[in-house]
Formats: sequence, structure tokens, C-alpha cells
Amino acid sequence: MSVPTYAPLITTKIAVPPPRPRIIVRQRLLEMMEDAVRRPLTLVSAPAGSGKTTLITSWLYETGSQSSIAWLSLDPDDSDPVHFAYYLTATLQAIEPRVGRAPIALLGSVKMPGLRDLISLLLNEIDAAQDRIVLVLDDYHHVSNPDIDSSLGFLIERMPEKLRLIVSSREEPQLPLARLRSLERVVEIGLDDLRFSYEEAELFFRQTMGLNIDSKSARTLEDRTEGWVAGLQLAALSLRLRGRDETLSETAKTVAAFSGRHRYLVEYLAAEVLRRQSDDTRAFLHRTAILDRLCAPLCDAVSGRADSEAVLSHLDQANMFLVRLDDEREWYRYHQLFADYLRSAVPAAEKRELHQKASAWYEANGFGGEAIKHALAAKDIEASVRLVRSHVEESLSRGEMPTLLSWLDGLPDSVLRLHSDLAGYKLWLMSLRGQSAQGLANAVGGRDAPPAHQGMLLAFRAYLALNWSDPKETLALARQAVDLLGDGTSFFHPYALCLMGQAQGLCNDRRTGAETLREAVRRAQQLGNRMMALDALGHLATALKAQGQLREALLLCNDAADQYVDAADNPLPIVGLVYVPLGILHYDIDDLEPARRFLTIGINLCEQLGMVYFRLLGKCALARLQHIRGESEHAWTTLAAARELSEQPESPRRQRLVAVATAELQLREGNVEAAARTLADARKLAGSASEQETLAQARLLLAEHSPSMAWKLLTALEESAKQQQSDGSLIAIHVLQALCKRTLGQHAGAQEYLENAISLAASAGYRRAFLDEGATLTAMLEQARHVAPAFVSGLLAPAAPGRELPPAGPLPEPLSKIELEVLNLLNRGLTNREIADKLAMTVGTTKWRMNQIFGKLQVRNRIEALARARQLKLL
Repeated sequence: MSVPTYAPLITTKIAVPPPRPRIIVRQRLLEMMEDAVRRPLTLVSAPAGSGKTTLITSWLYETGSQSSIAWLSLDPDDSDPVHFAYYLTATLQAIEPRVGRAPIALLGSVKMPGLRDLISLLLNEIDAAQDRIVLVLDDYHHVSNPDIDSSLGFLIERMPEKLRLIVSSREEPQLPLARLRSLERVVEIGLDDLRFSYEEAELFFRQTMGLNIDSKSARTLEDRTEGWVAGLQLAALSLRLRGRDETLSETAKTVAAFSGRHRYLVEYLAAEVLRRQSDDTRAFLHRTAILDRLCAPLCDAVSGRADSEAVLSHLDQANMFLVRLDDEREWYRYHQLFADYLRSAVPAAEKRELHQKASAWYEANGFGGEAIKHALAAKDIEASVRLVRSHVEESLSRGEMPTLLSWLDGLPDSVLRLHSDLAGYKLWLMSLRGQSAQGLANAVGGRDAPPAHQGMLLAFRAYLALNWSDPKETLALARQAVDLLGDGTSFFHPYALCLMGQAQGLCNDRRTGAETLREAVRRAQQLGNRMMALDALGHLATALKAQGQLREALLLCNDAADQYVDAADNPLPIVGLVYVPLGILHYDIDDLEPARRFLTIGINLCEQLGMVYFRLLGKCALARLQHIRGESEHAWTTLAAARELSEQPESPRRQRLVAVATAELQLREGNVEAAARTLADARKLAGSASEQETLAQARLLLAEHSPSMAWKLLTALEESAKQQQSDGSLIAIHVLQALCKRTLGQHAGAQEYLENAISLAASAGYRRAFLDEGATLTAMLEQARHVAPAFVSGLLAPAAPGRELPPAGPLPEPLSKIELEVLNLLNRGLTNREIADKLAMTVGTTKWRMNQIFGKLQVRNRIEALARARQLKLL
């Protein structure tokens, strides 16, 4: 499947605005900016029309800075992380081609990592750049996405010396400003700094606006507008349009008539400006006000005239709130406040007509996103549906989920009921975001839709049924979906197969389920649908583990994980779908450090991807691992997070998963009553108990001294596992049966079941099924050593003792600040790669830092380093 290319780059977004003519030089602000950019972040935050952009461009042109300037003008579309990453990378590449090569290669493909990972790549390349780069993010208030805020905070915290960031915004951005202030990494320029002084206001009126105004009138207007430059400009335009022949006394009277704060002046002054324009100019302004950007051909199409180029030139020369977006004077925009005022005067019916014309022009010129935006604004349902449908696959392929969902949110539910394909897409996007889509699934129909669209909707109904622990309904719906989708190229065909395979396994048809999951993987790979290939593979790994094919599962997951990495060999977010299963598989073979690493990274990757199930599965497995390593507090904290995740939205399947993990930990701590309550609450949920839940119930019955009841449960599980040839399941069942027989006093039978478990486990390496029982199995294992001597000896071997550290003496050289940071990250269990990412270093530099730490602490490895650090109270 070919990956769609990106929409045309709007070059004016990444161009430094040209200098404004006759601008006054505000030396105090230029000096403030010069001092500010010595810090990583310069934040220029003030209300609209305060001169933020003018200050930054003035500083750039007046100081003749030797830095390379990367400029990005933001708009609401940049709230989409993919859109933001696309333009951020293009912005940097425009001034330094060597920066952004790795990220740009990933954008628009299924290999695209998360925004934070892309920024990590950019930071590494910026650090290797020859010249210092000043990156300007103008109009950051248009961005309303916490992921972008978080990623920008990540950039600021790890900014190399060769990069400086300037952010302008109408409101304080959601960045870690308190921390940045305490570390003196930010300089803030606000409204009080930007306000014009009396002297500057007078100079502005005379030099910039060409007004013959006396000092007193200038002071009055400065007072009335509170130094707000947009208000000053509006006032100056109003005065200038009264005529240059007006006497100073008449001007003074006009100035004295103004009243109120600047937010009340806008409408009055704008009306004064418009009233003195010709009817022709006013008509042009009103009809083009709905546009975010203006060029002559677009304005011609919207206004129905052929001289827009001349009109734009006239407005530009007249300083009529028109902002140039390029040096060629092809693209412009209105000052936001002026545009808002103009739009408020356009009747609703006329607005719809204008948006329709704009949409048609954008569509004809290859700007699909803008065409959809205007079609939705025009409430042109037919055009909106057609345009969204024609761009939906392209947007999904680029990973622009927020943009696509915003388009679908713009369509009424009544429209979605008539278009089951669009309803299906919305269902999918909502489910990926963890939002409840049950109501929409029940509301929309699809009987009159094409088979492919009906199949997609059925797949989502199957997904919802699975989350409500109804595998039989899931199976029926998934089969219908597969039949309707056929052998075409639908993105959702392997998805329906994946759901079918899971449902078959839950309906005790495990062998068939595993084969269906294999087919889902194969079909997804054939279509180039990498996300679904890894999703199905993650579920297949679980099925293979139950069948006793643990090593094959490890091999398949490892091979898949190795294929999907970025330029720095970091796993892409979709790899979380196999990293979590890899962590569980490594736990089963008692390879605990890799298990912790795969689970921790996998959970984070699934969070980036938005896949709730594997994230939850990983948290439950991580809690078990933490508990057996003596990290009880961490384990319960992890489970608490898992429980919260399972309830947003409510899903009995997910809630049962957390309940089983909780009961297991409660039983390990000897809290039998709590475990009984947990499992009793789980039985009240929709659906039937899973194999893991039944095993937990059997453990509870053993703890409650009810071995006969436990034996009944285990016998039923054994029969089912044997029928399905699930040797992996039989290992855990036989271990519990052995304990059950021993409790009943049937020692020969107990030994037989344990030997059966060892026989099944030895070749595949299932170790934790035995080790998790602790010392209760030691004597029985000794007697069963003959079944698999090496395997049993490994189970009975004590953990290798650590080297006894001598008492800590004075360090030959104290640890530096960066070495202490590395040490603290080591204490949190981070890998070399994770530490490198946290501190914006290479892995090689991280290893070098570690060796320096080991030398100063006089130790040989991580474990000894942490022990020594605790001796010295460095942690």
C-alpha cells in the first residue's frame, strides 16, 4: 500500500514576515530581546494587537542577528500533532537542510513516531548544526493540544546551546513555566513591556501613521488605549481618514471624544474606519473577511470580481490592517481583531455562500483540508461528506487523527446515520481515544450502505461487544464483517479478522483462534497495514503462549519489533503492541530485567499510540513483576493506575483483567478476605470468567482451605486445555493441581501432576509458573529433579549473591550535577537509551558518563553504583 504524500506546504507559514515600513525603533525592547535570547526560552505573551510579532521581527531586522532564524506562524490546524510536526520540521529544514532529515523521512508514513520522539531527533541534529538557530513560534495561542504543550516543554528542558526558542502568544501557554522560572531558563515579555510610552505613541502617530498630531492628543490617546498598539493604529486611521486638512484643535476635539477601554474601542474605531471607505472597498472587506489567508485568485473567487490584486495592493499601502505573509505580496491576512469585526457584520446566509466559494477554490487548487473546513463552515453537507470521504484514508495514513475527528465532529449525527462509513470512522477514532462510542454504535445504521461500509461498522460493533465480555456476539459480528469486507484492500479487513481470532479463543476454540490471528497478521502485512499487523501479532503471542509455543511467540515479537524503529534505533509507537507481550513472555521465562524494560517501554508506547488494551495488560503484568521484586508500593500504584484506565470508559473485560491482577497480589500478601471480595466483585461484571480468573479463584479456594472445591475448578480447566491442546495453560493448571492434591494429603498424585507440569515446561522454558509459588514447591521439586535435571536445578538454584561492598569512604572526586542526574535516572530503573533521551544525549555519551560515575564511586556495575550511592546518601 503506498503512503500518501503530504498536502502542499504553505511556505508563508515558515517565512519571516517582511519588515514593516516606517516602523519606529523601540530601543528598550530591542535591548530586552537581546538579553532575553541568552536564555533557552523567550516568551512574549500579551493580548491581541499588542505588537508581539512586530517586536520580534523588529529585533531580527534591527539587530542583524548572526543566528539562523526559523519562523513558524501557527494557526488552529497546528493543534494536530502531525500537522505541527510537519511544519516544525519544514521550518528548521528551510534554514538548515541538515536538520530534520531523519524526522522528515518518517512524517506521513506508518513509521511516524510520536511528537516527543520527533523532537528528540530534531534536538540531536540541531546539536550537530554549525550555526546557532533561533526558532520563533508565532501565535502559539492557536495551539490547543496538551501533547504539543508537553512536547514543547520537553524541547525546552533539553535544549542544546545552539538553539534558542521565542514563543509569542495571546495567553500564557501550558508550559512548565514555574519550573523554568525557578531554573532561570525563561525571560517573559508581557503587556506592560509592550505598551507604548507617551513618547513612543507620539512618534508612532507621526512617523508610522503620518499624522500631524500634538503631544497632548497623543498622550490622551495613549491613556485611553492604555498603550495598546492596535488601538493606537485604529485611532490614527480614524483621524487620518477625517482629512489631512483638519486643524490641530479639531483633532484634539475628536481625540477628547473617545472614551472607554481599548476592548470597547475596537468596534467604534473599526466602524469609523469602514465608514470612510468606498462602498466598493467595504464590500470587498466584508466578502473576504471569512478567509484566514488571502491571495488575489482566492479573493476573486469569493468576492466575484477580477481586480482583487489591485484592491489588496491598495489596502496594503493604506495600512488597512492587512498583514503581508510573504515578500512577493501574494499572500496576506487581516489583523485578527479587524477580521473578527468584519465577520460580525456579514449575515449568516451570505457567510455560507462565501464559505462555499472558498471551499470550491481550495478544492480546485489541491488544499483538501482547507476545502473541508470551509465546506463545514458553510454547512454544505453534501460537499462536506464528499470531501471528508475522499480525504479520510489519506489523513489516517498520515496519522492526523485529531484533524479527521474534528471533521467528523462537524457533521451532525443525523448525517452520520446516513453514511455508515463515516460513522464507522468516528467510532474507531473515539474508541482509540478511550471515549465511549456505545451510543453512536446503537444510533447509526448501515443497511443501505455498500458492503464494505457495513463490514466496517460491524467490525466496530464486534469491538464493543468484546470490551463488554461478550465473545459469542463478537464472533458473530466479526464473521459478518469479514464476509462483507471480502478480499479487498479495506483497512478494516485484518481488524475484523483480529477480533474474530480473539473471540474464537475466548469461546474455547483456541487453535482456530490462533490460525485466524495468523491470517490477520498475514493479511495486514500484505496490505501494508502495519498497525493492524502488530495488533494481531500481539494477540497471537498470547495465544501461542497458551498453546505452549512460548519460544515461537518470542521469536515473532522480536522480529517484528526490530523492523519498526526510527533513525536512532528507537522503537516506534506501534511497537508497543508487541513490546507488552514481549515483557510478559520474558517474565514467564524469568528473564526479569528485560521483562521490566519491555513492559515499561511498551506501556509508554501504547499510551502514545492510544491503544488502551495493551497498555492495561502491560500495567497488570508490571505490577506482578514489581511485587515479586519486593516493590510492593510501586506495584499497588501501578494497579491503581490500571484500575482507573479500565473504567474510562467502562469495560467489563478490562475491569476483570485488573481484578484478577489485584486478587493475585492480595493472595501473595496473605490478604485472603480482600482477594475474596475482589473476585466476588469481578463475578458481578458482564461476561464469563477467563482462564486466568478461574485460576485466581482456585488459588483463593486453596487459601480458604477448600481444596475440594478448588479441585473441581481445576479439573474443568484441565479438560478444556487438553481438548484445545493448550500445553502452556496446562503447566499453570498442573502446578495448582499438585498443590491441591498435596493439601488433600494425596502426595503421590501431587508429585505426578508436578512432574507433568515440569515435562511440559522444561523445553519451552516456562519458569515463573513454578517460581511464583515460592518455597511451597521446593521439596516437591527436589523429588521431581529426575524429570528434567537441568531445568529443575535452575529453579532450585538460589539467586547469585551480590558482591559485598566495603564501607564507603570519601570520594576521590565529587559527582558533577549531570552525573547526579544520571544516577537518579538509574535509580528509577531507566535504560541507557531512556537516560540519553531524558538528558538529550547520545547513548555513547551516556555510557561514558556511567563509566565516570562507576570510577568515582569505585564500583563495577549499576547495582553496586546504586548501593554505594545509598551508602553515601546521594539518593
